[in-house]
Amino acid sequence: MSETILFVLMFTVNAVKSIFPFFLLSISVASLIKTLKLEQSFKKAFKGRELVSIPVAAGTGAFSPLCSCGVIPAIAAMLAAGIPLAPIMAFWITSPLMSPESFVLTYSLLGSGMAVARLTATLGIGLVAGYGTWYLMKTGRIEPEVLRYSMGTQGCGTSSCQQESEPDRRWDGKMMKSFIINTFDMGIFIGKYILLAFVLEALIVQYVPVVWVAGLLGSGNDAGPLLAALVGIPAYASSISAMPVIRGLMDLGMDKGTALAFMIGGAATSIPAMAAVYSIVKRKVFFLYLAYSLVGAVVSGYLYRLM
Repeated sequence: MSETILFVLMFTVNAVKSIFPFFLLSISVASLIKTLKLEQSFKKAFKGRELVSIPVAAGTGAFSPLCSCGVIPAIAAMLAAGIPLAPIMAFWITSPLMSPESFVLTYSLLGSGMAVARLTATLGIGLVAGYGTWYLMKTGRIEPEVLRYSMGTQGCGTSSCQQESEPDRRWDGKMMKSFIINTFDMGIFIGKYILLAFVLEALIVQYVPVVWVAGLLGSGNDAGPLLAALVGIPAYASSISAMPVIRGLMDLGMDKGTALAFMIGGAATSIPAMAAVYSIVKRKVFFLYLAYSLVGAVVSGYLYRLM
């Protein structure tokens, strides 16, 4: 028991250290936006440009170094800024699925074909998620307010409030105090869920080794990609240490389509990632994120099989 506690503690401390710069930057930006009341300015900037911004967001996410938990503060900051959900969803989906280091690692361990397939699948899922979300928002199936924790101006929902003159944005002692309070509040709100996600991740790494999937995925079968996407949830296949295991499973007979579904499903829908996602957005958006990730993983796996 003491060994488990020590492992969880060390794992969490190291994870927090790795994410802290991104976390601090993200909550600071979001707090600055709230303090200066810049939400409407960002909404105006993106008005009429959502369709163009989705591919940019998907590409940016695919080449960002943020993991599935590390991207949460950045998403909260963008949502607080009034950036539309469609490009955010594209960025959100692609960010944990691909990064420069994961591309290089996939290329070196699994070959160029798998690396290109993983990048292509990542961008494809991101685009579908972005444009699908845009359609759902346009048709009113998703409400504009998606954050669980409102970071905009409290009690300002009337048209008369929206037509008020520009707020005073002079930086003084009062403004600095407000910024510090907003940063602290947002840090506590988001940080506690990120911390929970890291503890869950540590327990999963300790007690649910990725190797146990060999019995399910080691030999090719028709349901391979579907099983791989589902097994990736508890197996937590997004870590770099899982890559050699995936190569070992391929040596045991797992086909490339199943391997691709396992990598994508595990990266986007691991239990820690889902806990972090659920902490900041409303239930409908959470299930939408989950659907894009799981269906994208399964479809990518079967398409790669056909190729």
